[in-house]
Amino acid sequence: MQGRLRRTAATVACAVPAVRERVPALADLPQLTVTCSDSVGGDRMAAKYDGARSGVPRRLAVSVLALPGSPEDYLRGRSKQALRTNSRRAREAGVTCRRMGRVEAEVRIAALLRARDEEELLPGVRTDLVDGVVQAWVARDADDATEVIALTSVDGTFARLDLMLSAPDREAGPARYLLSAHLVGELIERGVRHLAVDTALWLDAGLRHFQRLLGFEPMTLEFRRGPAVGTLPDDGPFPAPRISSGPLPVPAVVGAGAAGTAS
Repeated sequence: MQGRLRRTAATVACAVPAVRERVPALADLPQLTVTCSDSVGGDRMAAKYDGARSGVPRRLAVSVLALPGSPEDYLRGRSKQALRTNSRRAREAGVTCRRMGRVEAEVRIAALLRARDEEELLPGVRTDLVDGVVQAWVARDADDATEVIALTSVDGTFARLDLMLSAPDREAGPARYLLSAHLVGELIERGVRHLAVDTALWLDAGLRHFQRLLGFEPMTLEFRRGPAVGTLPDDGPFPAPRISSGPLPVPAVVGAGAAGTAS
């Protein structure tokens, strides 16, 4: 396995000069084996990391967050200080987070993509929402204005952050931290153990830094097929709101926005 990874890293370096200096690090990345179920969700998850982009395998150097057993454990420690501080600032500013139903998600996402001049993403997002293969999350401010939108998908104990976008004037705000903490807490409660994005090789330095503050690390993924690993059932397309009452920066849902993380 390690030899195959080294050959893959060397091939990538030849095909993509921009990552040539990272070859030794790529070859030594930790590996995570992901079991995808024989289902629509499992097929979709495996397909997201199949193939390559500009010669770089999509499963190479994927940003992965290992989830602990509880939301409280995720927020502990010096490494999460920025996450806690920015989440608190967002809450003090009136930002809240919750999961959305399909209709609301379509309306908010369409408006956000128009504002960002990225409407070409809308057909794919709409299809995923209609098919029920993604969960939609929003961070909104006290006036109900969208600050950050996120989409996640889950297969067994493995989840993917399919999309996270901020309103055009909110990219640097604290709301993206609050929404990240919120959806991570919800995924933990459902039994998810790993949350992945895409390969980190194409990300700018600012986004890689943000991911590190959340606890993401680059890993190489290997996929296999197997029986679905049990997790708690999904709430469905129209989840009942669960309102946060405690001091933790993970509101247990319903609310207003937060600035965003593009992944």
